[in-house]
Amino acid sequence: MPPLTSTPGLSWIDHLVILAYFGVLLAMGVTIGRRQRSTDDFFVAGRRLPAWAVGISLLASIFSTIAFLGTPGEMFRTGIGFLMREASIPLVLVVVWFLWIPFFMRLKLTSAYEYLEFRFNYPTRALAAVFCLLLLFGWVAVVVLTASKAMVEITMFDVPWFFGRNSADYSDADVHLFILSIGLFSVVYTTMGGIRVVVWTDVLQFFILIGGAVATMVTVAWITDSGFSDWFEVSQAYKFEKLEWFSWDVGDRSTVAFVMTGMFFWYICTHGANQITLQRYFTVRDVWAARCSYLVSALAKIVLALVLGGVGIALMYFVQHYEIPAAAALESDDARLRVDAQDAIFPQFIGHYLPRGIRGLVVAALFAAAMSTIDSGANSAATIMTVDFFRRGSKGAIAPSRRGAGANRLAQQTGSEKIVAERAELRLARILTATSGLVVIAATFCLYHMSKGTDIITLCQKGFNLFLGPLGGLFVLAMFCRWATAHAVIPAVLLGEVVGVCAAYSQQLFGRPFSTFLVIGASWLATLVAGYALALLLWLVCGIQASAAQRQWMWWPVVSRPLVEEPPPDVP
Repeated sequence: MPPLTSTPGLSWIDHLVILAYFGVLLAMGVTIGRRQRSTDDFFVAGRRLPAWAVGISLLASIFSTIAFLGTPGEMFRTGIGFLMREASIPLVLVVVWFLWIPFFMRLKLTSAYEYLEFRFNYPTRALAAVFCLLLLFGWVAVVVLTASKAMVEITMFDVPWFFGRNSADYSDADVHLFILSIGLFSVVYTTMGGIRVVVWTDVLQFFILIGGAVATMVTVAWITDSGFSDWFEVSQAYKFEKLEWFSWDVGDRSTVAFVMTGMFFWYICTHGANQITLQRYFTVRDVWAARCSYLVSALAKIVLALVLGGVGIALMYFVQHYEIPAAAALESDDARLRVDAQDAIFPQFIGHYLPRGIRGLVVAALFAAAMSTIDSGANSAATIMTVDFFRRGSKGAIAPSRRGAGANRLAQQTGSEKIVAERAELRLARILTATSGLVVIAATFCLYHMSKGTDIITLCQKGFNLFLGPLGGLFVLAMFCRWATAHAVIPAVLLGEVVGVCAAYSQQLFGRPFSTFLVIGASWLATLVAGYALALLLWLVCGIQASAAQRQWMWWPVVSRPLVEEPPPDVP
């Protein structure tokens, strides 16, 4: 077997490619930022973005560097069986296409949680907004940290000092450098351009991800003088982990049924309660455009999964003929060592075998995935803080108009007063965006140092999704339970959170495992059942029920409203 053929790390050509990519992002931020005139531009791009771009951004915003690096490793474990996690997409399509999109697009919201004040009251809205902020900050911090650590392994910068020094056990200086690079650069262009620059940079980043994956396959083909048929033949003979379709053991996280269930609830809660996803729907003009956005997102995800699956089988062939450090542990009897080795193959291939320039392109793709996560999180967090707290606190309750819940007192101002107010709120939005990014950077630094010698990252990965199930259950109660009031749904959401904590940390709390794929579904179901039961009980025993005005904000009354014409799509 030939030895390693390339010195790991980045050459000057790779650095030039990465700097060129950063330069393009900065130019986009400056150019688009000049067009911002109000928070309507900053948060929802005037609701004029093209559906195809928003669809790609929907995918890019929730597709992390870890997924990019880890998907090829899944091929070593289950082969094409890893695609089964996407088998729930047709069911998700039905829910998102027919239930969520027609409902939310008629409300003309900026923050999804504005709706909850009209259906219930402000405390319910504030609780949901806080839950989403905790979800966003936790998710982004974990993704940025794991991405930074992966890129340290690939680039091997070994800087002498950067707010710390590298040691034999920990690369403090390198990790600090990557956290700050990813975080600060994302904050700069997002603060300048708002959601419009986030969407268009997501589009660029998606194609760079695809380009990096294709470049990897081309490199394998060139080095080994092989093709897809050779890779496929080797993959067919590879010994994969056996897929189990169903099990009554809720601690078994690898059954196909549990994976499909987990992905189904993750998708419907993400598309029906998470500000990051819903805010992208709010940037297009109507229901049809939003549906097209989701369809583009689903198709793009399938394409990316297939391309990364191709990378997986290419690397499967490659390790049969060329040396990669992690390959020695691929046949280990220790499951943990085997999984770590499978996930390390792709990063090590990037670091050792990709040609100069191409290596820079793939590292730029890794930066792209990480920055897409942080820019989406920062912009959505700023939207929530501006709309659900600062605007609401300074202007008091807002009254719905025929265009939905987005009307506010700015609309009642005219002339110079309105311009001054809009510019002041835009400045606030930019300050909050920058602040959100800096909070994420600080949280990532803390998480990195707390994780040394512990498994806190795994615990945090379990933790931030705890908020998604109760959020999803809350919106379902608001839309479909006519008896639901704030008196019922707030305790239900808190109970759902308790169930989520018990499920996610079942091993630590009760000494019994619980599949991570079932946590979101369990907390969603607990919230829903508790909400219905409490609402019915309060109605029957105490006579507490939603008013006629509040029931007008349920699903059917909202989707029965006429649509409002919007301006034509925007251009980049």
